[in-house]
Amino acid sequence: MIGSLASPAHIHDGEGGPLRYAEANKTTIPRWQVGVPPEGLGKGGVVAFTESELIAARTGGLLALGFNEAMRGPLPRSQEVHIALPAYRGKRLVPVLAWLAVERLVVPRGRVAWSMTKQQGPDSVRAVLDGLGWNLDKQRAGRVVRLHGEAPAAAALPLPRGFTADLGRRSGVDLVADYGVFSPDRLDEGTALLLDIALREPPVSRVADIGVGYGALAIGLVLNGIAPSAVGTDVDAIALWLSEENARSNSVPLDLALSSDPMAAAPTPLTVVNVPTHIDAAETAAFMASLVERAQHGRLLIVVHASLEGRYVRYLSSHGPLQRHPGPAHVVLELGSSVGIESRA
Repeated sequence: MIGSLASPAHIHDGEGGPLRYAEANKTTIPRWQVGVPPEGLGKGGVVAFTESELIAARTGGLLALGFNEAMRGPLPRSQEVHIALPAYRGKRLVPVLAWLAVERLVVPRGRVAWSMTKQQGPDSVRAVLDGLGWNLDKQRAGRVVRLHGEAPAAAALPLPRGFTADLGRRSGVDLVADYGVFSPDRLDEGTALLLDIALREPPVSRVADIGVGYGALAIGLVLNGIAPSAVGTDVDAIALWLSEENARSNSVPLDLALSSDPMAAAPTPLTVVNVPTHIDAAETAAFMASLVERAQHGRLLIVVHASLEGRYVRYLSSHGPLQRHPGPAHVVLELGSSVGIESRA
C-alpha cells in the first residue's frame, strides 16, 4: 500500500544522529515545517523535499528528515504544521501533503498553514483543499500567499500516477512516477540503454544506482538477476519515496540515501549512473571524483547524451581503461575494462 510502513526507519536530530521513530514519539515538536517557508526555518522539526533543505535544517540544529522518511511514519505530532508548497511539482502533490499533515504530523484539531507564491495558483490550491474537507482562510503578504486553518479529522492518500515498463527480460513491471520526477510516463532513452548494457554484466552481490529517481534501473537489474539487492542515492526525497514504493511493490530490496554524494551509498561491485548534466562545473567535478572513488571498488557504468561524451571522458580516462557503448542518442562509458577507449556493439 502506498505510504505504508514497510520496515523500521530512522529520523535524525540536528547532529545527524539517528533516533528510532518509537523514541521520536516521546519528543515534543513545537512545529513541523514541510519544506522551507518563505521566512526561513524556525524552531521545530523539518520534513525536507531535497538534500539541500535537509542540510539547511541540520546546519541550524533542527530535527530533520527527508519526505520519504516522513511518509513512513509514525512521527511525533505538533500543534502546528507549516507547508511550503514546492514549485514545479504540480497540484497533484497537494492531496499527498494534506495526508502527510493530517495522518503523520498534526494533532487532532491542530492548525496547518500552506505557503505559496501567486504564480503557484493559490486559488486553485485552495479549491483542491476545499474538496478534501479543508476550510482555510487566505492571507497575502507581498508575493507570498498563505492559506491557514484547522486540519480535518482524516485524509486519504491518493495513488501516484504510473506506467508499465518492460525491464530487460521482465515485462509488465508496474512503476509509479509522479509529482515532477524525470520521465514520468516512460523509461527514458538513456536509462533504457544503460539497463541494456548493465544486463550484459556478470551477476554481482549488490548494485548501486546513483541518481536512482523512481527506481526503474535498480529494480530492473535486481529483477533480472544481476544482483539480489540494490542501493541508491538521489537529491530528491519525493523521488526516493516513489522508488521505495516501487521497490516494495516489486519485492526488490533497496536501501536509499538522500544525498548528492555517490559515496553515500555503500561500495558495490557494480555502479550504474544516469549522470545529471544540469549541475554546474564545480558540482560536476566533485560528483565525477566521487564516482571514480566508487570505481575503485568495482565496475562503473555511466550514461550521458552522446553530444556531451567528451566532457565526461576527461574525468574518467586517467583512471583506467574506458570502454564505450554507443546508442542512438546516448553513450554508456564503462570504467574498468581491459582495453582502451573503444566501441562494443
